Amino acid sequence: MEQSTSYSDGVLAAICSNLAKAGEKQLKNEESVLFSQLSRYHMGRIAHLESKDFSDLSPMIADDIAKKYAAVENEASAVVDRGALRCVTWGKKVTAIHKSLLARFETQGDALLDGNQVYVCEACGFIAVASDVPQLCPICKAPASRFVKIS
Repeated sequence: MEQSTSYSDGVLAAICSNLAKAGEKQLKNEESVLFSQLSRYHMGRIAHLESKDFSDLSPMIADDIAKKYAAVENEASAVVDRGALRCVTWGKKVTAIHKSLLARFETQGDALLDGNQVYVCEACGFIAVASDVPQLCPICKAPASRFVKIS
């Protein structure tokens, strides 16, 4: 019997965005444009947050760290997939940093961004709040050229 899986618009938007970036890097411009359009379509279907109250994210992040990463890590270990294990390691580190960043935002609010910009590492998802682009990602060691300025 075939198992059916459905994904949320947020997951589909993220997948399509990643595929668009991959198409761009592989010089597959038509595919990149199409995946970008799909990503925007799915992003448009997501109900946006009305406020900056991210308190509901903390339990979800804790669940990701405690359960979801553990499940992926167990599966990757069972099939000896070193690439997946590396991704899990990076993912756990980045998720812990996101949790810390949310905690800082809850206490500092918009003052967290005073004099700073937000940069995201395209390789692993690390978020840096800094006055200048990091020269090296502390998680995956990607160079400054792999960071995208968000704000």
